[in-house]
Amino acid sequence: MENYPICLAAYSTDKDRIKSSSGGIFAEIAKRVIDNSGIVVGATIDTEGKVYHKYITTKEEIYDLMGSKYVQSDVGMVYKSVKSFLKEGKQVLFCGTPCQAQGLINYLRGKPDKLILMDFICHGVPSFKVFNTYLKEISEGREIDRINFRDKENGWLDYSFKVKYKNGDVFKTIFRDNNYMKGFIINFFLRPSCYECRFKGINRNTDITMGDFWGIEEEEPDFYDKNGVSVLLLHNEKAKQLITDISDVIVSKEIDVEEVIKHNPSLVKTSEKHIMHDLFFMTMRRGVNRAIEGIIKPNKLQKVRNKIYRGIYKLYSKTSLFQPKDKTTGKAPVLYTEKDKCCGCYACVNTCPKGIISMREDQEGFMYPVIDKNLCVGCNSCIKVCPINNSINKN
Repeated sequence: MENYPICLAAYSTDKDRIKSSSGGIFAEIAKRVIDNSGIVVGATIDTEGKVYHKYITTKEEIYDLMGSKYVQSDVGMVYKSVKSFLKEGKQVLFCGTPCQAQGLINYLRGKPDKLILMDFICHGVPSFKVFNTYLKEISEGREIDRINFRDKENGWLDYSFKVKYKNGDVFKTIFRDNNYMKGFIINFFLRPSCYECRFKGINRNTDITMGDFWGIEEEEPDFYDKNGVSVLLLHNEKAKQLITDISDVIVSKEIDVEEVIKHNPSLVKTSEKHIMHDLFFMTMRRGVNRAIEGIIKPNKLQKVRNKIYRGIYKLYSKTSLFQPKDKTTGKAPVLYTEKDKCCGCYACVNTCPKGIISMREDQEGFMYPVIDKNLCVGCNSCIKVCPINNSINKN
């Protein structure tokens, strides 16, 4: 018996790898699925910075799903679409965050043979509100044509945040000099559940976990390539066969997973909530750039404010969001009691037989499910599919 996961360093030999965030492996698998008349589901981004999941059926559309998007995606009713395609006997490749992947498994009550489930090494997800506010600040009224979080014109290791405008202007900064990327990496504005993530580890319910092979120049210098190298964790025989099927268009090498963990600890370690997380959201109304700089490079007044804030931080407690039980039309389920108890995966929205669960934005811009208690029949379907409350393991 093969021991899983198998850990690989890999990259595509296709010139389009430059459009990917690292090694371009997702695109190669997506091409094979489409060649087999299958469906590919992944996240895309619009010109306002909203990230959402959609399905595609042609190779020309793959580019829309390529590349990292450092904003939480709106899954919408995509799980239902996946279920419908699977019932038709189609092969489906679904790529999402670890919690979204688990949400889909729970929604489907397992993993059908035709489903290829791919997640990635996830640092955490910011809200659309934060990113949209930041985009408006840097765009100054210009219409956006395309957004790229990981432009590799300067090389994979020195990637840039880049926005192209319809008038031909370009906003571009190396990631380490970009305020939004700084805030993301430092953990100023991740979703509360990301600080309590339950989906870390090298053993997962997905078929393939992918990510960047940071540190490759130190661990595997002979395998380094300036256009990006992916790390892959193959969790089962299906995943191993998928990589075999695309072996003619990729270069790969088996490696020790410890090489990955050393430089990309998000594989196994939860992001730590920054002490200034709440302060960032309190001051963001004056601008994302200003809020970040006021914490990272504060003036004299801001230094005093920050010091006072740190001193009283221990008095802050988590915001409890209790949903009272409905006493007139039956008992409405309590989907979560605190914000870190909901990852926003949309599984409950997709599974509700009455269609009475909707997602609403909180003050920080994160989406949370709300039940119309007057119409709830108390079937508890939403509770059963919640990946935080229940994890169905059917590899």
